[in-house]
Amino acid sequence: MKLETWISVGSIALSAMFVALILSFYNFLISQGENPSRIIDPAGLLVQEVAISAAPGIVLAGVVFVMSRTTGNKPAGLLLVASGAIMTAGMVAALGMLPQIHPQYVQGGVGIVPYVFAAAGAGVAGLGGYLAVTSKRSRYAGNLDDLR
Repeated sequence: MKLETWISVGSIALSAMFVALILSFYNFLISQGENPSRIIDPAGLLVQEVAISAAPGIVLAGVVFVMSRTTGNKPAGLLLVASGAIMTAGMVAALGMLPQIHPQYVQGGVGIVPYVFAAAGAGVAGLGGYLAVTSKRSRYAGNLDDLR
């Protein structure tokens, strides 16, 4: 497999990790209710989750797109479509959990993150779709005899 395909495998893994982290974090916030047993800083933990998994996953998707935008790479494109679908579906699930979280915990980006990364997942899926349908043309259009 090409390097772009392996990088897109990393992107799909980071997207899945981000979705798992967000859903478990929202589930934890729901379980705390009105009387928390621990001191919680939702905004700080959310920044950590985004910096550890979501941002690198999106950056890797961008790297794959830049590396193979002219020649196309169908396996990498399909993996990016899957990565975007995972992120978008996970953020839709997080939006379903958002009304159950006590209002004192909906601070910082807790209410905004699912919207932002649902859009980012759609963008990653769009880039992957473009790579999957791009033809395999060479980077050099012809030979030197065509320069007349």
